[in-house]
Amino acid sequence: SYNLDGDLIGIVAGDKIYGEEMDKKDWGLRPIPRVEVYKGLIFANLDPQAMPLEEFLGEFRWYLDIMLGRSDGGMEVRGVPQRWVVHA
Repeated sequence: SYNLDGDLIGIVAGDKIYGEEMDKKDWGLRPIPRVEVYKGLIFANLDPQAMPLEEFLGEFRWYLDIMLGRSDGGMEVRGVPQRWVVHA
């Protein structure tokens, strides 16, 4: 387990598995260079040079917006409802 600063403070059966040689100070959490939030979802990227999340998502944002932008009032169906069947 880790504390709020990301320092390793405990390992289940750590003494039995790793012995006394393991220095917990060497195994803390590392900072994530890029963290972005989209519609309440948290995305972490280990590449600090990566393109911005919204650019990476591109046109897929439309689908996320539909699924994540729901309201208590429900969704509006436009056109005739369809039933899709895929035979495998």
